[in-house]
Amino acid sequence: MAFASLLIGTGILWLLKTLVVVPLSCFLTQQQMARPPYAHLNDPNCGEAEQAALERLVARNYIIADVLVLGIAGFIAGLLGYWFIGIAWNRREWPGLIAFVVASLLGLSLASG
Repeated sequence: MAFASLLIGTGILWLLKTLVVVPLSCFLTQQQMARPPYAHLNDPNCGEAEQAALERLVARNYIIADVLVLGIAGFIAGLLGYWFIGIAWNRREWPGLIAFVVASLLGLSLASG
């Protein structure tokens, strides 16, 4: 069961990242870049400091969207009686993976409890 849980969990992670997390993080980034504190990052001729700030903003929004989406998905899966583990290749994806696994175990414990 653990191997199937790993394969299915990884598949769910990749599917949710492609269909929900990436578009949501792009939306959050666009919304923040329209505000005055981040509006200067829209300049195509910005320097290295601005590029680093933009990369931090994109990474932060990705992690927030990843944790929210995968945490909710893991909790729902746990309530349905499934627990999952998965694989993340990128360090930005680890918080979402951990939220997914912990939420699925939490949902499973509440469902069986």
